[in-house]
Amino acid sequence: MTVLGALVIVAFSVFLLIVKRYRYWRDVNPLGLLHPPGPKPWPIVGNYFQVPAQHPWFTYTEWDRQYGDIIYTRLLTEDVIIINSAKIANDLLETRSNIYSSRPQFYMLHLMGFDFNLGFKPYGSEWRTYRRLFHQVFRAEKVVDYFPIIAEKSRELLVRLLYTQDGFMKHVQHFAAADMMLILYGYKITEEDDHFVYLVEQALRMISDFILPGASVVDLVPEVRKLLSWLPGLQFKAYAASCLGLVTELQNEPFNFAKSNMISGIGMKCITSQLLGCLPSRNDSHPLEEVVKGVTRVGYIGKVHTTAAIDGFFLAMSLCPDVQRKAQEEIDGVVGKSRLPEFDDRRSLPYVEAVLWEVLRWRVVTPLGVSHATTEADTYEGYFIPKGNWSRAIHMDERVYDEPEKFKPERFLNTYGAIRGDTYPRTAFGMGRRICPGRHFVDAVAWIVIARILATFDVLKSED
Repeated sequence: MTVLGALVIVAFSVFLLIVKRYRYWRDVNPLGLLHPPGPKPWPIVGNYFQVPAQHPWFTYTEWDRQYGDIIYTRLLTEDVIIINSAKIANDLLETRSNIYSSRPQFYMLHLMGFDFNLGFKPYGSEWRTYRRLFHQVFRAEKVVDYFPIIAEKSRELLVRLLYTQDGFMKHVQHFAAADMMLILYGYKITEEDDHFVYLVEQALRMISDFILPGASVVDLVPEVRKLLSWLPGLQFKAYAASCLGLVTELQNEPFNFAKSNMISGIGMKCITSQLLGCLPSRNDSHPLEEVVKGVTRVGYIGKVHTTAAIDGFFLAMSLCPDVQRKAQEEIDGVVGKSRLPEFDDRRSLPYVEAVLWEVLRWRVVTPLGVSHATTEADTYEGYFIPKGNWSRAIHMDERVYDEPEKFKPERFLNTYGAIRGDTYPRTAFGMGRRICPGRHFVDAVAWIVIARILATFDVLKSED
């Protein structure tokens, strides 16, 4: 049989499977309740071709104006609920977190070796095990122990920026990598082309682009996996295999470095050595070393939140010189010009704090958030929410944030210029039980970097 003939058979099989899944929906909605409003789906494929692969949140925002704050779409066989309201997001993802706390299972992530990631694990005992250990080393009280390292690495970043402004985001990425590798593994990064950093950057780049032709269908129509598994030469399979090699090396080499230092009694204390030294040999039936590897890998990959926040800060300051000047004046008045801001100064710098909060709100890492999956069917305001649907929230609710597209730190301050503690944009880190457990670390790193850059540099638009 030719490859073309095989593909025709596969295509026809996919058609039958989609019809089967579509008919199945009628059996799991016995009351016949309506889905939330949304764009009219096309036959068989639903809204799959109506949602652009690049920047889909612009489409969802436009649909919000047409259909309201909760929208239903169907991508092939998968139900997707889009939430455009802070109230609805709170009602579902927070109040009903017992059934809205799982994750869609992406087969491509499994093929690529990224199913270790706590953020992608389904809700259950394994997820609770990993999150409990992650919280142990990244809770707010524990992050204070890392302040000296964070401060040291932020000073190194300032020196790099002072001598070479070109390609400044490479310096930020180097800083974030050096910061995390030292804290997680006791490994000191000195060179720009460090091997461990290369592994992580390549893996992150591949994961961000994993939706290739064929890959999305594998995830959206799970039955296709078996049909495609025997076909040679498919692009997504080669892509996944390439990434798996990187991830396997990434999960073992830094861990083995830290473990070897611990056994030899050399090197500095790090999170890996802490976990290896205090945990039992097995934890909830998961081998200890695999659990520790998973926790530390998630910690390192989480550095993307730090770099995204700092990137957003540079953009905001280049666009809003008045905001930058006001923050600099506050630092000069409180800290002076003879030293750098320290963590102890944070409470005395409310406007700088508001700048950070606005950065987190204005340029979140993922404007749609990470999808939540329901573990059982639900109803909301008379609408039917299917089991296993993907719920995604957008963080630009105009009823919560006046002129949300504008960068306005003042929205977080009261009339006396003090920070309004109840307005922290925590949704930037997720919601409910899936809120990012590393948020306290990201918050601390982003604050010290922002404060120190404001104290030492002017961020200007490029003249080119």
